[in-house]
Amino acid sequence: MTAAKKTMPNSTAAKKNESAPKRRFNRHNCLMFGLKVGFTALCCAAFYLIYLDGQIRSKMDGKLWQLPAEVYGNIQSVRRSDSDSLNQITSLLLDNGYRQTNLLGTPGDFKVENDSIVLIRRAFPFPDGAEPQRVLRLRFNQNKLNVIEDLVNRRAVDEFRFDPKLIAMLQSNNEDRLATPLHQYPRLLIDTLLLVEDRRFYQHDGVSLLGISRALITNIQAGQTVQGGSTLTQQLVKNLFLSNERSLTRKVNEALMAVLMDARYDKNRILETYLNEVYLAQDGDTQIHGFALASQFFFGRPVQEISLDQIALLVGMVKGPSLYNPWRNPNNALQRRNVVLKTMLEHAIIDQKLYDLLSARPLGVQARGSINKSQPAFMQLLQQDLQQQLGEAKANNLSGARIFTTLDSQKQRAAERALINAVQQLKVKQKIADLESAIVVADYRNGAVLAMVGGVQTQYAGFNRALRSQRQIGSLVKPPVYLAALSEPQNFRLNTPIENRPLTIKIKGSADWQPRNYDNKFGGSVMLLDALVRSLNVPTVNIGMKVGLDKVIDVQQAMGWDQIKIPKVPAMLLGSYSISPYDVTKLYQVIANEGKKIPLSAIESVYQRNGEVIYQRAFEPQQVVAEEAAIQTLYAMQQAVERGTGRSLQQNFAQYRLAGKTGTTNEARDTWFVGIDGENVTTVWLGRDNNGKTGLTGASGALSVYREYLSLMPPTVLNLPKSDNLQWVGINDYGSWNCNSSRTIPVWTDKNQNFCASASAVVPSGAAPAAATSLQDAAPSDVESAVERQPSVWDALELQQDSAPAPVEDAQPSR
Repeated sequence: MTAAKKTMPNSTAAKKNESAPKRRFNRHNCLMFGLKVGFTALCCAAFYLIYLDGQIRSKMDGKLWQLPAEVYGNIQSVRRSDSDSLNQITSLLLDNGYRQTNLLGTPGDFKVENDSIVLIRRAFPFPDGAEPQRVLRLRFNQNKLNVIEDLVNRRAVDEFRFDPKLIAMLQSNNEDRLATPLHQYPRLLIDTLLLVEDRRFYQHDGVSLLGISRALITNIQAGQTVQGGSTLTQQLVKNLFLSNERSLTRKVNEALMAVLMDARYDKNRILETYLNEVYLAQDGDTQIHGFALASQFFFGRPVQEISLDQIALLVGMVKGPSLYNPWRNPNNALQRRNVVLKTMLEHAIIDQKLYDLLSARPLGVQARGSINKSQPAFMQLLQQDLQQQLGEAKANNLSGARIFTTLDSQKQRAAERALINAVQQLKVKQKIADLESAIVVADYRNGAVLAMVGGVQTQYAGFNRALRSQRQIGSLVKPPVYLAALSEPQNFRLNTPIENRPLTIKIKGSADWQPRNYDNKFGGSVMLLDALVRSLNVPTVNIGMKVGLDKVIDVQQAMGWDQIKIPKVPAMLLGSYSISPYDVTKLYQVIANEGKKIPLSAIESVYQRNGEVIYQRAFEPQQVVAEEAAIQTLYAMQQAVERGTGRSLQQNFAQYRLAGKTGTTNEARDTWFVGIDGENVTTVWLGRDNNGKTGLTGASGALSVYREYLSLMPPTVLNLPKSDNLQWVGINDYGSWNCNSSRTIPVWTDKNQNFCASASAVVPSGAAPAAATSLQDAAPSDVESAVERQPSVWDALELQQDSAPAPVEDAQPSR
């Protein structure tokens, strides 16, 4: 026992000696394990940082945004030769977003001084080359523009162009912005933004520990979150790469990426990106990003032109775009703006006097509108034209392009107001709550669509009645029928007598058709001219049947109805088929333009941001019908306004010598009017979507909308075009040649005929004069033809009875 006990310490010592290497081994293993873990973690962190850096680079060095295509209205010019009035120029300036002031300060300002206007024209990258800003003085003499002076170059100029108005944005994946270089942002906006959001932007490395500490202290003192500690770089990282999730992981990623971004990119590049990326508003389903677009959205002006208080409002909205939205929460927005102004005062950006002035101002935002949804009917036409002209693939890939359209903002606004005002009055008068209307205005010389309104809800991007609605056209079909006849001068002239007696047409496989005049009255015969002026049905059918349905259809298709299914039945001569107002405008463009067809279009040109041309509209007028026939038809339409179904226009617009045509369908379901002045053709439809009765005619319905439009947008004088083959020859009340008569008509001298030589024919104002010749000198065949066409005594008596004031409208009643 004793021996055994004595050996125990030795064995314990041995065990201790054996465990010491094990402990050293374990420590070694732990150290190695720790080093491995640390190295692995370091590698993972490095790889993660490389991954984050790759994310940043792929975005910042690649296609940062899906930029929207910028859509502009037409480029308008002011010409000394146009002799516009001071009020007209002032209206044009205001319409293009210029601001009337007492002191010129920024581009877009103008002031009126006695008989002159001084303005600063904005710089703009026009399709044919960028132009700098210009300072111009417009001098007026007797309220007419007399001199245009370029005050920078100190010389007189004949004309200058306005920068076109931004009217829409396209193809932006629900994010709109105007990508603007840093140097184009106002210095005061940048200074205010940095003062409010990130004072040490140019000192920190993406994350500001001082800013975080200051924000933490401020929030503890306030007992709530009143200040954030994120830098502009962190905010940009969050907007570009992360979500708004409140989590530690997101904040760590935000900080890491901010440091990486700051290390890789120049501060000015980061600031420029932030200015264009920051979210500031919601426009329906579309987000408004960047200060440049927000300025247009809220103030209707470029960001370079907004005032200090407006700058303060936009900067203040960064903290909470919804909370401080000036339309939704004006009180919050006002308070926030004044907080920013107070900060500017405290840091001596503004003084006390200016602070008192600016803080007392209203918010100064424009009426709530929409960058994307203005002129929705026109925009639908634009997108259709882009698809047709560029092809679907290219039309859907116009990111960042500039699209210059034909839209005339003044005419568009006038058309919208006219439609709203006139239809509201008719709703009350007729006690019909669901009346609708549509308008198309086009320049018939170049095919430019200047305005389009698709319904009473002018800003509703729904069904576009101007472009899509197919409605029966009634008597709008008559001018091309008469034009087809006048294309045969050997058979038809404006004074050719046309049968106006009851008519029965047998149709194989159908009941007999008996067309009637609107008032159910008939006569023996009537001059072709008067038949169109009074929109008589029976003479129209007689003309169409003699010309031939095939010929009438060929003429209509050549004039623009080539995609319209026109039924080859006699009823087509009275407009028994359906067409959209836009397609109606196509055909009347040809009549107004001397028989020359020019495709209608909403596009002028499309350019890449670098100036590369994508599309340029080039039109070649195509003579599709004889100019002599078109001019005679236009003259007849002038007479329809002077003494026919459109004569209500004479009261206020007689001096413009307008041409026009009414149309009404069976049971007054659709009412139409097409008006033509010296520049534009305007088509108006008015009716009900359910095809119900309106109790209105073309003269009392659609014409009311056109008359209201003219009161808002005065027309230009329509001077009948001249032609070497047209002579003005006198006729009597029955259509016989009478060289001493004051009543003259244009006559197509297709065989160099001379109708009168002994006396001069009286030429109406605006008409092309012609040498007068005598009936005795006419070719024998023409003498015989003229005698044969003279009405009988009984016909003359009936004609006199039938020449009473024209009926209110022209449609054929339902049978």
